[in-house]
Amino acid sequence: MPLSIVIVTYHCKADVLKCLASLISLSPLPPVIGREGPGEGGKPEGGLSQIIVVDNASGDGTVEAIRAQFPLVCVLALDENIGFARANNLAAKHATGEFLFLLNPDTLIPEQGTLERCVNYLMAQDSDTCGMTCRVESEDGSLQWECARNFPTEFSECAKAFFPYKRWDTIKNFDATKEQAVPCVLGAFILLRRANWELIGGFDERFFLMYEDVDLCRRLYERGWKLMYWPEARIVHTGGQSWKSEKPRTYANTHISSLQYIQKYWPGSERGVKFMFRVALALKKLATRGNPEKQAMILAAQEALR
Repeated sequence: MPLSIVIVTYHCKADVLKCLASLISLSPLPPVIGREGPGEGGKPEGGLSQIIVVDNASGDGTVEAIRAQFPLVCVLALDENIGFARANNLAAKHATGEFLFLLNPDTLIPEQGTLERCVNYLMAQDSDTCGMTCRVESEDGSLQWECARNFPTEFSECAKAFFPYKRWDTIKNFDATKEQAVPCVLGAFILLRRANWELIGGFDERFFLMYEDVDLCRRLYERGWKLMYWPEARIVHTGGQSWKSEKPRTYANTHISSLQYIQKYWPGSERGVKFMFRVALALKKLATRGNPEKQAMILAAQEALR
C-alpha cells in the first residue's frame, strides 16, 4: 500500500540529510515523488511511497542540499517558519498514500525493512486501530519513555514546572517489551491511517511547536480509536536538534503550548497553571544565577507568560 513519509525540518541540515539517507538506503519502499511537487495527477509513480520534506525557512542550505543529494524527494521550501503543526498539515495535503508516516528529521532508521514491517503490522490490525509507534531509542540504545505515555493533566503540567526531570506522564507498569495499546505516542514517529488523520483534520495549528502530538493523540483517543506500541521495530531519535540554536524561544514556547493545551481541555484552569509556571520560573531564576544560558531561557519564558 502507498506510504507517504512526512518530515518537517528547521535548522538541522546535517540531521535531515542523515535521516533521508537512512530512509532511502535501508527502506525497501523507495521515494517516487518529484522534488517540486506530487507529480502529475498527484499520485506517486509506481504506487509505493513518497517522501515529503517541508523546510520551515531554515536558510542554512537545507533545501539545496536535499535537492542535490535526493532529487526524488519532494521539498516544500517555505519563506517563513509557520510552525511544526501547520507545516505537517501542509505536507499532508500533498500526501497520496493510504498511510501517513510522521517522522522527525533528527531520527535514523537503523534496520532494513523497518517501515515495511510497521505498515504490514498496522494493516493487520482491526479498523479501530488508527496508528502505531515503535520502540524509540536514544543513541545509546536506551528507551525514550515518551514514546508511550499517558496524557498530561493539570496537575502533571504544574508538577513538571517544578520538577521537570520526573516522568509525570509515565504509564504505570508499562512493559516496553510488549505490544500494547497506549494513550499517547511521541511525535518523532507516528504511523497513521491517512483516513483517520483526515477525519480529525490533522494537527491543531494553534500549537506552533510542542503538544501538537499530545493533542492529536487525545483527539484520536476521544474518537474511540487505538494507537499501538509495537516493540518489534525501532528507530533512533537524537532529540531536539532543530531547536538547540534557539533554546530561549523553545523553552518559552513549551510553556505557551502547555497553557494552550490546558485551555483547550480544561477551560479556565490555565490561569492557575500560568500562576504556578510563574512561581516555578522565579525559583529557577534564583537557583541558576551565574548560568547565562539558563537565565536567558527563563527570561524568555517569563516574558512569554506576561
